[in-house]
Amino acid sequence: MQNDPPRPSAYSSADIAAILADLQATVSGATSLERWTKSSTVPVDRVVAGADLTYLRLTAHDAEGSPIVLMLRERVWQRAI
Repeated sequence: MQNDPPRPSAYSSADIAAILADLQATVSGATSLERWTKSSTVPVDRVVAGADLTYLRLTAHDAEGSPIVLMLRERVWQRAI
């Protein structure tokens, strides 16, 4: 039986910045995003990876309780607001 890491209930701004930096360094498109989601310890709720739109929604929320949606736009990972 595999033990899953505990899922955080909220991510801080620093946590989100670290995830964005990791995505920027390792994910450039749909194929690499699939690899990232399989190897990452970050719990992901939804992934959309296509030619025109690439984003992911994390399972955890931010400190204010808002959902965390990160998107690849013009080759730069950023938080969608």
